[in-house]
Amino acid sequence: MDLNKMVMESLEKMHSEGKVQSIVEKHVESTVNDVVKDLFGNWSDFSKSLKETAKDALQINFNDLNLASYNHLILQAIKDKLDDEITNQGVAQIKTQIESLLSDTKREYKLSDLVKELTKEIENLDELGYDECHDMSLHVDDSYGSYWISLDSRSDIREYECKYRILVSSEGRVCSAKVQQEDYKGGRSVIDFDIKAVTRGLHGLEETLFKIYTSGARLIVDEESCETEISNPEYD
Repeated sequence: MDLNKMVMESLEKMHSEGKVQSIVEKHVESTVNDVVKDLFGNWSDFSKSLKETAKDALQINFNDLNLASYNHLILQAIKDKLDDEITNQGVAQIKTQIESLLSDTKREYKLSDLVKELTKEIENLDELGYDECHDMSLHVDDSYGSYWISLDSRSDIREYECKYRILVSSEGRVCSAKVQQEDYKGGRSVIDFDIKAVTRGLHGLEETLFKIYTSGARLIVDEESCETEISNPEYD
């Protein structure tokens, strides 16, 4: 048995198959990794020097630092961020609310339909007896070529004290629409359809008036068709 010949043949075979190069590359890579690890590792001289340099560069002299001013700047930054978020959310809410309000508007409305919608605001309607009726308040003043319409779900409310006040031109255009709401002191204040009214939410007749006013829809004043005497729906 020629052992030397067998070794040489094995080496030639490994060389021809590229195994020798692969082994050499593997060990070279391992050696390089060890060198880099030793150079940049946590306990290497380079790492220790880098940490010391960074520590010196980031030194803060707390004796010279005005903590009150610093806290003020931080609080102001937080406040500005909150203000931005509130503003963005408010605008998005307003946009959604308006799109919802104007999604199903009509070109023409009738006063009699508004009066029907007003019945939803009558309190304790289901407590009326079989022969009892509730009379809502409706005032229509057609002087000077236009109409001042005053509506209220309560009985015997004078014109200027009604919850809803609408000014309609002779062509049926709503020139003004206002809703009176009780304030926290027990008095009454007039609320126009401004941005505050929209963001707090509109419902019922108030929402319908907003649609008519903002879309420029025509309001037909059919006073003769308005039913202001309302009975308990249980007996209808």
